[in-house]
Amino acid sequence: MSMNPIERGLEQSFELEKWGRFIRECDDIDTLRETALSLVQQLAQLKASSAWMATRASESENAKLEMLAELIKQKNVNQENV
Repeated sequence: MSMNPIERGLEQSFELEKWGRFIRECDDIDTLRETALSLVQQLAQLKASSAWMATRASESENAKLEMLAELIKQKNVNQENV
């Protein structure tokens, strides 16, 4: 079984179904409004954390590439001195 990070897991599918059912069955506009605002806040937090994680991953990858480039450079200098 491949684990695609974009695919929803079982827990997320249940959570989505729960919220969908709640929204479809709710008759109180104030409750729906509060729920929608809460979900919008959660979405904004999720987007911010995803952007932060992507930035950190990119920084980490760049640091690894810089270290690799430095090692290659040192190796070339050492071979020229031999």
